[in-house]
Amino acid sequence: MKLPATSMHLSLRAFSITSKRRVDMINSALKPEVVLSESNRKACIERFKSMRVPKSHNAAEAAVLVPLCLYKGELGLLYTLRSMRLTTNRGQVSFPGGMRDENDVNLQETALRETWEELKIPREKIDVWTTGNLIGKVDVNVMPVLAYIGEVEPEKMEINHDEVEEVFVVSLQKLCDPELIRFTTFRHQVATLPSYLGGKYRVWGFTAGITHMALESLVPDVYEFKFFTLKSMQKSSTIKSNSFDNNATHSKI
Repeated sequence: MKLPATSMHLSLRAFSITSKRRVDMINSALKPEVVLSESNRKACIERFKSMRVPKSHNAAEAAVLVPLCLYKGELGLLYTLRSMRLTTNRGQVSFPGGMRDENDVNLQETALRETWEELKIPREKIDVWTTGNLIGKVDVNVMPVLAYIGEVEPEKMEINHDEVEEVFVVSLQKLCDPELIRFTTFRHQVATLPSYLGGKYRVWGFTAGITHMALESLVPDVYEFKFFTLKSMQKSSTIKSNSFDNNATHSKI
């Protein structure tokens, strides 16, 4: 049934008002004072620690820092682009981190040490919120360490170019924008993970999986993207993707 012109006009106006309210709600929920509030921090820690992903048995251990930061007045996550000088996974997006050293007291120490070695961010500037559960990645178990590192200027950071090519920030607003999210299905790891297109470089693979966990913990009322977890996927010999490519490889460690 064709709506009269007046009814159509009213429907469009109602839709416009609803959309504006939605945008206002998102902008309000992503304000630094809201995300960084003590109540949200406590809720975030509980959610992050409750997330469990299968881990590998008798595997080496590693850790990555998931750095929540403030950049140009907006909260976002800090990422690194692996140096082209590296022999493995060079030029891929990752979080600062690496393999556990025998001198590291624990995996949180590993994440902090690696962050200093890669980006020269001092430990006193890193406000660790919590550690997550180990995540199995082929022959290594990785612990994500969620932390707030304050205000940053990526272009002025002291980078170890032997390990890091570049540093960049993707705002929470862009990470939560459904128009800027795709997915990649991995054949061998049997998982479907998001792919984030809102930053200078595409965030995908293992790093995207940890990003998803961080967003679900930090801003669950805004971040609505869902994907199949490792436990819910069935083995498959095919790869389906609406991201940029199907050649899924490791993104860190």
